[in-house]
Parts: sequence; C-alpha cells; structure tokens
Amino acid sequence: MKKELSITLISPGCAINGDMIVDHGVSCFGLCAGSVISTRGLLHIGEGGLVKGSTQGEHVRIDRRVDGNVHARDSLEVNGHVSGDILYSGTIRLGPNASLNGTLKRVTRMLTINAAPGSNSALQQEEAAAPSPTAPIVGAAEKADSNVTELHRTAAF
Repeated sequence: MKKELSITLISPGCAINGDMIVDHGVSCFGLCAGSVISTRGLLHIGEGGLVKGSTQGEHVRIDRRVDGNVHARDSLEVNGHVSGDILYSGTIRLGPNASLNGTLKRVTRMLTINAAPGSNSALQQEEAAAPSPTAPIVGAAEKADSNVTELHRTAAF
C-alpha cells in the first residue's frame, strides 16, 4: 500500500484569517493571520510567507517570517525571522539569515494544540515516555492556569 503525500499550499497572494490545524504538511508562501498547526509532516514558511500567530509542527522550516511562538516537535530550521519564543524537541539549525527575537528553549518531545480563544478545551499528546532532563519544571500553580489536557496517542495519528 502506497502512502500519498498530502500538503496544504498557501500560495503567494493568498491570505488566511484564522487558525489552521491540519494532519499533514503545510507550505505557506502567503499571509496567515492566526495559528498554523501541523500534526505530521513539514510546516514550511517559504519566501514571501508571513504567519502572524503561533506555529507548531513536527518538522518546521522558516525561510521568511513568523510573528509568534514556534514549537517544533522534531526538527527546526530557521533561515528567516522569528519574533517570539521557540520551543524545540529534536535538532535545530540556524542558517546565515536567521534572526531571532525571543527565547530559545529545548523541551520534552510532545504535541501541543492550543484551543481557540474563548474555548475551554485543548489537546496535548505526550510522545516521550520519560521527561527530558532539560525540560522545564512546571509547578502546580502554573498547571492550574494551563488550558491543556493530556490525551493518549491513538492509531489515528
């Protein structure tokens, strides 16, 4: 059985207003005013691409600009501009044109999907059995303020 490659393409001149969650890859060469979340595959912000919101993906490559937080669950490559905090779990590569304005932190490998504003539910999927020694320790007070719930990995992912 052959797997098909599935990618959502946001072409130059295209503007999306709102959050986008997909279960495959995304290549953005246009404008996204909202969060872009890819649960599998490559999340690519290409030349001319701009995301004004957070980005989350398995493999993340930023060649243009993200004005928001970036969370890469496996690999991260930055050769553009990021204004926001960067969380990564695997490898990170900064190109010669990389520009970062925020904090850079290595965290435990996990999938996090934040709820839309005004919603009380969210999804968090733990992919690592043991926490990383470099993972931040979250106190009980911080967890109470969190809008993230844990779910176990299913065959659907």
